[in-house]
Amino acid sequence: MAVMPQTNVQQTSAVAYASLEDLGERQAAVRNAISSLGAACNQKIADYLGVPVNQVTGRVFELRDKGLVREAYKAVWLPTGRNVIWWETV
Repeated sequence: MAVMPQTNVQQTSAVAYASLEDLGERQAAVRNAISSLGAACNQKIADYLGVPVNQVTGRVFELRDKGLVREAYKAVWLPTGRNVIWWETV
């Protein structure tokens, strides 16, 4: 992990920022998609990236573990009528 310079930034923010350097290509694409979309569920992210949803769900889980995304809210995904988690970047 990179050494962070001394700033007035929260420690958790500094750790999350440092972990951006450790992202794989697919993780970075998923994080950028969430950032661009505002808040998005896994299927919306997959549609945005043009990939199957199973290529997104694991990356969202990894990003959540790194503290780079968090649950924004739960809402119905209209195409399926199911209640899903909508993610946002931290």
